Parts: sequence; structure tokens; C-alpha cells
Amino acid sequence: MVSFRLSNKTASPSIKLLVDDPIVVNPGEAITLVCVTTGGEPAPSLTWVRSFGTLPEKTVLNGGTLTIPAITSDDAGTYSCIANNNVGNPAKKSTNIIVRALKKGRFWITPDPYHKDDNIQIGREVKISCQVEAVPSEELTFSWFKNGRPLRSSERMVITQTDPDVSPGTTNLDIIDLKFTDFGTYTCVASLKGGGISDISIDVNISSSTGNTIGDKRNILTSSKTLPLESTHLTTDRCGFSIEWKLYKV
Repeated sequence: MVSFRLSNKTASPSIKLLVDDPIVVNPGEAITLVCVTTGGEPAPSLTWVRSFGTLPEKTVLNGGTLTIPAITSDDAGTYSCIANNNVGNPAKKSTNIIVRALKKGRFWITPDPYHKDDNIQIGREVKISCQVEAVPSEELTFSWFKNGRPLRSSERMVITQTDPDVSPGTTNLDIIDLKFTDFGTYTCVASLKGGGISDISIDVNISSSTGNTIGDKRNILTSSKTLPLESTHLTTDRCGFSIEWKLYKV
């Protein structure tokens, strides 16, 4: 006697991603995300979605593999692989793509001469602050230079980096007891530790102006403006000194 047993076995899908999370890349690199099934009966189908918006037009899909050639900052975000076989709930795994970037460099100087009660004076403290938007922010580093030579913190020139929770991407150069010998070009250079991205450099040139005499300690001025990401400069003159700035990528 021969007997047969029929079974109708089904199982909800399960998957895994063969990639890191997050994935940090430089612009222009090709990125490949691989999603594989680890269970499910019948065999689930795999699809890729992006948390916000559609997949980039240049995306190449091959089963559970997604490739983005020449990635840009616009392609950054969370990508999810979804497996579905109409049994139970679909399975979903996600990873975040971070594209390195430096942008929107700006500086300001304290005291601010646009406030009537503020003056930059010989013998007083002057603070030059430099701020840059960085992705990822934890890779951001700053360097300071005077007339092309590296500056290090000292008793009279103090370099600090602001608490990221208070003012992200900001470094400060405090010049204590400003002297005429402090005239020169101060450069703030922002870099990413991961490399592959052009540095952003902001120059602030403090110099004596010609044809003017210094009557008293109230004759030093400054300028404060948000800078676009291109070469530019502003020179101001008010009875004694001028400050020139420019921003460029190196």
C-alpha cells in the first residue's frame, strides 16, 4: 500500500543587505547596493525604493542589486529593499547613503562694526569666526594660517572649535590684545577627513590703509557678510584700517 501526503507550505519573506550602514562616498563614485533573500515560500520578489522621492533616473536595477553610477549629493538618502511574496508582511531592510560635501562657507568678526557701540581697537580682543556646512559633519576639520604659515593656539591667539550642538561647523580665532604686528592675511581652511573633496578656504586680510593716520584706538574697522561659494572680496576703509575677505575652493 502506497500513501501520499500533500503539503502546502508557505513562509513569509526574509532578506539581508550585503552593504554597510551608513555608506559614506565621494561625489562621482559608483555605489552598488545588494539585497538577497534568506527565506520565504514562495520565493519573494525584490524591489528597491527611496524614502523621499523616486530612485535616481540613472539607477541600474538587476534583481536585488541596485547600482548608482557617478553619485551626486542629490542622490543621498535612505534606500530600502522590500521583499514580498504575499505571505505575511513584506520584509524591509534599509541603508543610508551619505555623499561627502563642503558648502556655504561664511565668516564674521566680533566686535561687529555695524553696531554703533562696537569698535575693533588696538589692545582689545578680536574674534574671527569661520563656518562651513559639512557632510558628514563629524569628518570636518579646520586649519588656520597667517600669511600662509600654520597657526597654533597660543596665549594670545586662541583657536577653538564651537560645540556642534550650539553652532555646527564653526571655528574661532581669538586674537587677544590686538597689535599692529597682527596685520596680515588670516586663512581658515575647512577639510573633510575622508578626503576626495576640495577644501574650502576663507581669507580675511587685515592691513593698514595708505594715506590715513591713526588718531586714536577707535580707527579699526571690519566687515561681516555671508559669502557665496566663489571668489569674491570686499574692501572697506574707515580712517585707518581695512579688512578684505574672499572665499574659494582649493
